[in-house]
Amino acid sequence: MTRASAARPTAPIDNHADGFIRTLLAGSDGRLSQAFENAWTSPYTSRVEANAERGVTRFLVDRNLPNSTGRYELFTIRDQIRVVIEDLQNAGPRAERAPGENLISFRIQLAGEFVAGIGGSDPVHFHCPHLGARFQPRGTSLRLFFPAAPLARSVTLFCSPQFLLGNLVTERDTLPLQAMRLLTASAPDFSFCRLTVTAEIIECAQALLHNPISGLLRLPYAEAKTLELLTLCVAAFSRLEESAVQQFSETDVGRFHRAREILATKFSPPPTIASLARELAINETKLKSGFKALFGHTVFEYGHECRMQHALHLLRDKRIRISKVAEAVGYQHQGTFASAFKAHFGIRPKDVRHPPEPEVARSIRQAERG
Repeated sequence: MTRASAARPTAPIDNHADGFIRTLLAGSDGRLSQAFENAWTSPYTSRVEANAERGVTRFLVDRNLPNSTGRYELFTIRDQIRVVIEDLQNAGPRAERAPGENLISFRIQLAGEFVAGIGGSDPVHFHCPHLGARFQPRGTSLRLFFPAAPLARSVTLFCSPQFLLGNLVTERDTLPLQAMRLLTASAPDFSFCRLTVTAEIIECAQALLHNPISGLLRLPYAEAKTLELLTLCVAAFSRLEESAVQQFSETDVGRFHRAREILATKFSPPPTIASLARELAINETKLKSGFKALFGHTVFEYGHECRMQHALHLLRDKRIRISKVAEAVGYQHQGTFASAFKAHFGIRPKDVRHPPEPEVARSIRQAERG
């Protein structure tokens, strides 16, 4: 569990693009609770449905959406669970700053992508299918950016830790340890972890996205599927290794990004975990676990991928001998390099140089695309 999650850095988040649901309904820096309250009378809302007996309310937000077509659906369930369903086509870029409200959220990204950042750390991409759990205390602020996409589909569940602990588990001790650790953050930190997206989670989220029931039963169906999806998300914690669920300071997150920069630019000799830890003034165990949690792969895996990609780039220049390419990416012996290169790409270094057979040419093109 980290304070940002996983993958490649991107350009700074554009805070001037049209916003997500908070900004749309509550203005810049608006809170989620304000967005739901404003949905009753918002000019973007075309329909409000309520089942007073069950305490379920649905808002259909689909009028004159800025820079996109489609809809948002908002549900409240007994004022304890809030659901945001996003189903947009030809969505333009959107950005917003999300203030913490002491809520835990589960976001299931089914199509499109989004970028998140906190404080001064570099923002990172989340690609679908993606399931992220976040606990954001009051006093924290998360920057979100949604790049332009043909489709943007997601289901996000919000609830308080008290609701989760009081309603989804019979005893506090029965909640997976990894889930309990998610809830221990306090400002200025927040907790985040990526969870495995199972077929059941995708199917349940799709059922909420494309509710097959109409009429009076539509809201009870949405309530039942929301509780099912929330339960599946909580159960997903049990599949995590304990080491995958952690909290890191903003300084730690910056160190992990710096480690990745070093791995992507320094190849001979390749940095070791010990040398990286010394250079960044961080504990080796924290570096390994935080790097894996943040970027989705180990320090070794990322460093090796960067070295192989750099070798492939150098091999395209026929003026550089293969032995020199091997040295440039940290191999003392050309044979060892050739074996590692073939194991990684499925082709030999010399195949990059000489006119290859069609199937080898395809392998080279695939390797170059990463």
